[in-house]
Amino acid sequence: MAISGRSLRTEPTNLGLAELTELFYFSAGLTRKYRFGGELHYMRAASATGALYPIELYVVAGDVTGLEAGVYHFDPLGFQISRIRKGDYRAELAAISNDSIAMAPAIIAFTSLAWKNAWKYEARSYRHWFWDGGVIAANLIALSASMGSPARIVQGFVDQPVNELLGLQDEKEATICLSPVGPEGKRAEDHSLRRIDPILPKVQPLSEEETEYAGIWEAHRASFLPNKEEVDKWTKVRLDTSDSQRTTYPIIPLPPLMTAAANTRKLGEVILQRGSTRRFDRSPIAFSQLSTILRTSTGPIPRDYLLEGENLVETYFIANAVEGLAPGSYFYESKLNSLEELKRGELRQMSAYLCLGQPLFGDASVVFFLMTRLREVLGALGNRGYRTAQLESGIVAGKIYLSAYALGLGASGSTFYDDAVTEFFSPHAKEKSTMIAVGLGVPAYKARAGRILPQFT
Repeated sequence: MAISGRSLRTEPTNLGLAELTELFYFSAGLTRKYRFGGELHYMRAASATGALYPIELYVVAGDVTGLEAGVYHFDPLGFQISRIRKGDYRAELAAISNDSIAMAPAIIAFTSLAWKNAWKYEARSYRHWFWDGGVIAANLIALSASMGSPARIVQGFVDQPVNELLGLQDEKEATICLSPVGPEGKRAEDHSLRRIDPILPKVQPLSEEETEYAGIWEAHRASFLPNKEEVDKWTKVRLDTSDSQRTTYPIIPLPPLMTAAANTRKLGEVILQRGSTRRFDRSPIAFSQLSTILRTSTGPIPRDYLLEGENLVETYFIANAVEGLAPGSYFYESKLNSLEELKRGELRQMSAYLCLGQPLFGDASVVFFLMTRLREVLGALGNRGYRTAQLESGIVAGKIYLSAYALGLGASGSTFYDDAVTEFFSPHAKEKSTMIAVGLGVPAYKARAGRILPQFT
């Protein structure tokens, strides 16, 4: 079934095929195309490590106006969805995940085709499943909120039957999260659960060969939830965090939000403008811009685990060029909307070194390092806690992208030297683990905005 792109809605609405189309397009649709070496390449609405795009989207649709109930796969190149199961499977999905899923008109499932970036990043690519899924989820959360029916991230589900529902090939592709979208309706009282029989959808190969890393699948299986009882138990866990040195560093209050400036662009326009900046010109950004990005990227994430406010991700950064803020390293205290000054001084060389020696991150005005207390997260959430921390960092990174481009700035994500980042920000960051790094600044060139490509209109 072909689906067509339209301009983004901003008013509350029921979920129909047109709204679902917008969610797919502005979350994972193709927005740019270019030729390189004689070959045609595409880029998508959300970033991906190495522009390899391992994340696939499916939808379990039940009460979507204009769309027959069923399980569908989204094809960004053809901009269409293909039905792989007929019928309403929301109750079956709710029985192996979150009960409220049965009341959502549709559930978008995020999966990862592991080989698509494993050939380049090897076993380390496992974390990229969740980085790349997180930036797409950030778009989806923002888009759904703009439509008046906020989406939620569900990571509590029984892995194997969800993979079977979507027809995924074992040790090729796996579900990383679910997202119910649209306004909640009523649960169907007369729906008896059906058996989820295995299916083998026809798959068009994207490459003549695929690279496999057994360690990736061993790590992923170690975080499986085997049954609904374990899912319910996992979602009720609480995180016992311990605050340490919070009074020994100078405190700097943040300036107010730039609400007027942030709203000058519509969300769809911001997403089409977004792209990973490849050169920063070392110009300073305003302190108010930094403050706005910090505040808008670190708020509560709608999800099925932990209490609201128990964010897993903490934000550290190196400020290289911010008007009104001395160069140095800082920690963002989100509860107080203030900064803790950890170290003052010129650190451009250090911000580049920590990001694998890439000059881009020495030229950036600010480089964020998103960190978590991984030992405490794993202690509370078990092996699945690694997924949640990485996915949340991807969502925060995605929100940094959106906030930056809304303010006319640029951003680019990066990997890093894990232990070196922790050591640099210690003792404040002692025993914390880095999830992802994001550079922010003024682009050194004027990039063309993405667009709704002609074949999709």
